[in-house]
Amino acid sequence: MPRLTEKPWFGPKRVGWGWAPVSWQGWLATELMVVLVAVALFVLRTVAGYVFAAAIVAAFLVVAALTGTAPGGPRRR
Repeated sequence: MPRLTEKPWFGPKRVGWGWAPVSWQGWLATELMVVLVAVALFVLRTVAGYVFAAAIVAAFLVVAALTGTAPGGPRRR
């Protein structure tokens, strides 16, 4: 899948499988996702909050896929 950015925001994790932030943009996106999910779960406390939190996580995964390298573990580095 082609990346939307010149420099990747997310790269393979050092332990396990998946992505980890490798630039300040990746860290900012991760922190923003955590804050928005916390607000959705703890402030809304309704079914809509859970749906909103799931949508935020799904959007974050799309951003990671479009701005990162292929996911993987230590062997992919």
